[in-house]
Amino acid sequence: MKRLCDISDISMGATSAPDGDEARYLRLANIVEGQIVGDAVEGGSPVKGFDSQLRIDDILVRGRGPDLSAAMVGEQHVDAYPTVELFVIRVDRDVAEPAYVVAYINQPHIQANLAQGAQGTGFVRLNRPTLADLEIPLPPMIEQRMIGSLALEARQELTILQEIMERRKRLHSELLHRAMAKARAEDGNPQHGRITGLNDAQTSSDLLSAHTESTP
Repeated sequence: MKRLCDISDISMGATSAPDGDEARYLRLANIVEGQIVGDAVEGGSPVKGFDSQLRIDDILVRGRGPDLSAAMVGEQHVDAYPTVELFVIRVDRDVAEPAYVVAYINQPHIQANLAQGAQGTGFVRLNRPTLADLEIPLPPMIEQRMIGSLALEARQELTILQEIMERRKRLHSELLHRAMAKARAEDGNPQHGRITGLNDAQTSSDLLSAHTESTP
């Protein structure tokens, strides 16, 4: 077992200048249940924490909870800055695989341990010593890569399933909306005394013609 601070550099995010759009920032809201969502926002140049500019495979950990999950930085967010509500973990790649570290931190019992060691109740605030002292088992690198890969695949599959469910929800909502609109329209235009078929206008015309032809 190794402490997280023994296998990585841990730092806080950056503080931006009040004005300007020279830099991009990832905020607390961009880290949701172990993944980076949404786009970085523009802000002024960093006045503190400028060395936290993100590199690929850096790890971001939420500093406030109850979600204290970790997410790995991909190409899309390279060169952005995390805000001070986020921790940046830069793993020593000779001893640990970033995807494995992310998977370990995101386990439910580890999340519970971090929350227990954090300050406050309900909406907890994670402190650096608690994160730094987190002990992580380090199996051989080949096993770390396998575990990290499995965790990434599971996350990607979950993301796809969530998107499918969201699209189905929107589709069902739209179909229900159309069906209700059609029902309201039909209720506002009662069809008393008329015979309808697949094509109401054509059916009425055919019946009128048949009546005329049969009348002496």
